[in-house]
Amino acid sequence: MINIKEFLTRIKAFLGLAYYTSPLDQFLEKFDQEHPRLSKSQRFEVDKYKIIFEMRDDSNYPLPKKSFWANF
Repeated sequence: MINIKEFLTRIKAFLGLAYYTSPLDQFLEKFDQEHPRLSKSQRFEVDKYKIIFEMRDDSNYPLPKKSFWANF
């Protein structure tokens, strides 16, 4: 089965929309393909930012009772 990233790459190439990809971006893309699972700290970051984005985008988001800064 083809993943979405590969599918979009093929569509871009077919339409002649392929752009320059830096060696660093190529390395990062290859690394992501070889290491699809997130580490514990990466998963924490993803979850943290999901909450931040929800709070930013939803004006009625219930605020937590405990402050983020309470542990500092």
